[in-house]
Amino acid sequence: MHGDHIGGERDAAKALANGEADAACVLEANYALFEQEGTLKPGTTKVLARTPFFDHCNFTVLDRAPTKDIARFCELLQDMSYDDPELRPLLDMEGLKQWKVGRVKGYTALEHAIDHFGTIEEFVKSAGARCK
Repeated sequence: MHGDHIGGERDAAKALANGEADAACVLEANYALFEQEGTLKPGTTKVLARTPFFDHCNFTVLDRAPTKDIARFCELLQDMSYDDPELRPLLDMEGLKQWKVGRVKGYTALEHAIDHFGTIEEFVKSAGARCK
């Protein structure tokens, strides 16, 4: 079980602690936090594997997206200041102090998993059909 943000990762850790999951994928910093806060009792779980470093939070755009809009969006993100009390909660939700220019390296493990297991395209199609 895995989460896509700290809340989802905490849910995955709780499921692991409750025996509802055999494993959970979480960021290393969150694993330490979950032990510190008691979500995971120290010494009851172990790290099975670590991935290489990667950018945990990013945005992806379609090739046909307007370049001007993409540039403005990037500018707005990069101008967000952690010192701004209105913006800090937004950055905190993602575990960030600042947004940086995106990178495409560090995703080899994900690429291998997609090659092995496939993508979620069929799931997305079926979910979209159910939502209509």
